Amino acid sequence: MNHTNHGKPRIIGGFWEITKPYLRQFIVASGGAVLAVLTQSILAPFIVSRAFARLQQNYSHSLHMNFNIFTPYILGYAITMIAGVIIWRVQSYYTWKMEISVRKDTVIKMFKHLGAMSQRFHADRYSGALVSQTNKYLSAYERIMDDLIWNILPGLSMLVFSVIVLSFVSLPYAIGMLGLSLLYMALMYRRMIKQLPINSHSAAMESAETAALADAITNIDTVRAFGQERYENKRFSETAERTFQANSILAKEVFKSEALSHGQTNIFQVLAVMAGLLAVTRFHANIGLLYLLISYSQGIVNQIWQFSRVVRNINRGLGDAAEMTAILALEPEIKDINAPVPATFQRGRIEFNKVRFSYPETPDRPLFADLNLVIKPGERVGLVGPSGGGKTTITKLLLRFMDIQQGQILIDGQNIKEMAQQDLRQNIAYVPQDPILFHRSLKENIAYGNLSAGTKAIVAAAKMAYAHDFINKLNKGYDTLVGERGIKLSGGQRQRVAIARAMLKNAPIIVLDEATSALDSSSEILIQQALWRLMDNRTAIVIAHRLSTIQKMDRIIVLDNGKIVEEGTHKELLSKNGVYAELWAHQSGGFIEN
Repeated sequence: MNHTNHGKPRIIGGFWEITKPYLRQFIVASGGAVLAVLTQSILAPFIVSRAFARLQQNYSHSLHMNFNIFTPYILGYAITMIAGVIIWRVQSYYTWKMEISVRKDTVIKMFKHLGAMSQRFHADRYSGALVSQTNKYLSAYERIMDDLIWNILPGLSMLVFSVIVLSFVSLPYAIGMLGLSLLYMALMYRRMIKQLPINSHSAAMESAETAALADAITNIDTVRAFGQERYENKRFSETAERTFQANSILAKEVFKSEALSHGQTNIFQVLAVMAGLLAVTRFHANIGLLYLLISYSQGIVNQIWQFSRVVRNINRGLGDAAEMTAILALEPEIKDINAPVPATFQRGRIEFNKVRFSYPETPDRPLFADLNLVIKPGERVGLVGPSGGGKTTITKLLLRFMDIQQGQILIDGQNIKEMAQQDLRQNIAYVPQDPILFHRSLKENIAYGNLSAGTKAIVAAAKMAYAHDFINKLNKGYDTLVGERGIKLSGGQRQRVAIARAMLKNAPIIVLDEATSALDSSSEILIQQALWRLMDNRTAIVIAHRLSTIQKMDRIIVLDNGKIVEEGTHKELLSKNGVYAELWAHQSGGFIEN
């Protein structure tokens, strides 16, 4: 919790950075608030006080007064009030325009930042919590900016202008009012500092509650399949209870702050009335001064009363923004160089040259200590071996989902670290073991491989992946929404859509990580035919636990504990009677070799 308190300047600095591009709107909005207070809350009461003084003076000399002598005061009062309304409206427009512009820029910035973070970053966090933290950050900015422009600046302006005016008519009263106001704000600031970590903790608990809710709802089928509704209800109830306890502690602090604020403002008001009456009765001040003292004091009291709510809002806003501020300060683990070179892949030759890689969790135990691997242009290579041997890691390193610590990975002689990640990946068609689809139409999901593809090309790719038939049977066909993460489709259907997407991409390098694992044997035979067409004249890396999937590869590489222990064709490896032969002997559910 202390860490958020120390991060308060960073949060405010972050808010200022996103405001600076709209400095003109900010100046008009904040300056307009100050000018509106000066016009409506300072000048207007001053004019009325002068009218009352004139009224008292004339009444003491004559019982019959001419109404016309008050015309200038009435006109002056009307002008200031109308001018105040206009200024407030202009100021509100610029505030609104600035905030929605900043919101647009900020949400785009956060989207890009989260998209640039590594797979490990996202694996360590709930997606629901990231969405919650994004929304909280945006809301916190708007809430704090609103309080600054519509409460803090008007409140300070009211105090400063009132003290300046009153110092000319009653210097002791002006000094006393300033002293009481500063004392009040100092006390409330101390309350704010004490309350900030409590607000941060409450915001963190709410994010955790949102994450727990998203996690359970996303996996609702698993919950039901294992009959664990009672367990999940209990688990979520415990999370909700922790949030409740955090909010209860916060509510007590807020209650104390508001009680202190309410008591102080009431005392302030009583003192203002007493001072005004004393000035009239004891020191023979005119009735206009009494009105001015009460009017200004009431205005300051109203602003001071708002100060308690403002402190609470700012505290909550800083707490809500703390988590996303910390995330925005993180540097992406995988970064492009300052001037990346364009990818000029022609043949698709892949080379791992003296590659060393270890996971961040085990830096002293490298998975690859000195990996050397060359895949020729157009060669179709299968990767097999026990789990944890490094098969999938090789594909992730090639795609730069992770970065190596030493050595080089080259494609057609180009170091992949010297090109932009997006440029690199646009030249590789990747089908993961568990493909995740967007909650969009089937047509959009397939077209993701080539956004410029027309309907004919999309349908052709679906036919090649043997997805066309099941798509046609759906009520809306290619316009069918697949549900979040493609939940409306079976595992095999999702993989067919992913394969169609890869086919449509038409990249020079193909990476298939268990791309047919969710297919039945008959479907796999059909899709294998399509995959062979896809891999024709392209460099292909195929990972498969079903060895029947890769037995016709040009070369099969056997990985064990990060080392290449065997390589060759299917027949060559069987004749060696080594690791591959043992895996083949234990293989179940595969096809019999011809």
